[in-house]
Amino acid sequence: MPKIILKIETPRTSRSVEIEDELTVGRTNDADIALDDGGLSRKNTTFFRDGESVFALDENSTNGTFLNGEKLGNSPRRIFVGDTLKLGTDTRIRVESEEPKVESKPEFIFPPKTEKPTNNEQRTTNKKKNPKSKIQNPKSDGFPMALVLAAGMTVVFLFVAGIALFVVRHYETGSENTNGKKTQPPISTKAAIPIRVIDPLGGQTPEDLQELAQLWEVQEKEVEATDLKDVTASEPADSKSPNASTDLKVSVAFWQQQRAKALEARNAPTGNDPPGQKILPEVFGDGVIKQKAKIAEMIREGYQQPMDFAELAQKKMNGELVELPMATDDYVLEVGGSSGGENFTSFNFAAGNVPVTQGSEKFNILQKLADNFSGEKYDLNNPDHRKQMRIRLLRMFHPRAKPVLERLAKAYREKFNRPLRVTSLSRSMDYQIGLNKTNPNSFKVRGAGSLPPHTSGCAFDLARKHQTAEEQNFMMEQLAKMEREGILDALREGNVNACFHVFIYDDGTPPKM
Repeated sequence: MPKIILKIETPRTSRSVEIEDELTVGRTNDADIALDDGGLSRKNTTFFRDGESVFALDENSTNGTFLNGEKLGNSPRRIFVGDTLKLGTDTRIRVESEEPKVESKPEFIFPPKTEKPTNNEQRTTNKKKNPKSKIQNPKSDGFPMALVLAAGMTVVFLFVAGIALFVVRHYETGSENTNGKKTQPPISTKAAIPIRVIDPLGGQTPEDLQELAQLWEVQEKEVEATDLKDVTASEPADSKSPNASTDLKVSVAFWQQQRAKALEARNAPTGNDPPGQKILPEVFGDGVIKQKAKIAEMIREGYQQPMDFAELAQKKMNGELVELPMATDDYVLEVGGSSGGENFTSFNFAAGNVPVTQGSEKFNILQKLADNFSGEKYDLNNPDHRKQMRIRLLRMFHPRAKPVLERLAKAYREKFNRPLRVTSLSRSMDYQIGLNKTNPNSFKVRGAGSLPPHTSGCAFDLARKHQTAEEQNFMMEQLAKMEREGILDALREGNVNACFHVFIYDDGTPPKM
């Protein structure tokens, strides 16, 4: 039987490991092979043998496992010598053999049901019985054995049908496998809060945080010019915030011009991992623990995250958050694409979203802002006006964080003559939860003490898929420099939500670790 070797490479290490029976790859010591890749889950991918066949199984990882560019599903997939797998952010695995042999490889190959487990639970059970043996077919020695087999197959059929019925009826409850490990349940979009189990910044262990904080990085719908309206007024000169912008007058036409310039065609490859990209340690994935420590400090000092748009409005009027123009020479904001014109609601963890009624405290807050939103007036009874208010409230940012974003954007524009794309700023808790309801990796917010980064007013995301390796390397150098200066934490995120996630210290000082 040939030896099957996994050649595992990260930006920092390279090793070769033989698959003798079963091994797992992940980010922590829970896995057989622990790798320094912040994009990996604790147990990311399992590889195992069944005779001469070798299989790969994604363990419900955050960023997935990709076999020759195709994302693996929930079932084991047979792999072959020469295959390449991508895991986490920057981990690549090539399947090799010390005794290579020619083997016909179809585009999609699934092992026969009698020779492979159909899921992780069955595989674990079979391994306990005889981890290295193939599943044997029973001998047929005549009519009695045939009857036995027929009866057995009937029982199996009824058993499987019963399981299928149970799954359908309990689709939103989750289940446990034979190891007691909770599998990720589907999302109930009818629930006030997503039904996932863990809050990524609500007191989990550091090992959990690095994985789970990524799950807050849910993309909004792509904002279009038709979603936007010209802003014709500016922040008043007597604003409570000394860093409030006095130049909010931006037309949709200018926004379109800047966005087109940011996305213009490059003369070099772009994408998540363009050739020549260099990963710096500061943005490799250690920032989440620092973010958690800083957010804990904010909570101890009395910061209250905005639970809904009325509370975002109050923070604006208090000067705690300031509005950014939707486009400047240096950056273009692509936020608010998931905003709608529905009536405003009040949110809390016990009741969920409750309509804001006329005369209530939160209605009065929204009405006050609508009467004078930096010089513009909106009608709360007009759905389009409510949508525009939401979009503008999502352009809010912490006053001390604003000049840091401007410094990054100016450096990028001076280097490449393009504006920087900003895809997330501040969010209310209910808006964040609304985004997570449609994300298959979303997690439940536990309530008091929970603080997703974008509800802090100090976090923003910079798109990078459209950038070349030179551009991404430049941005990482700038972020690493500012992290060394103690200004911010930066995290390079991959796959679907590829961006630079940046968290700026609200008081200008790093957390006490």
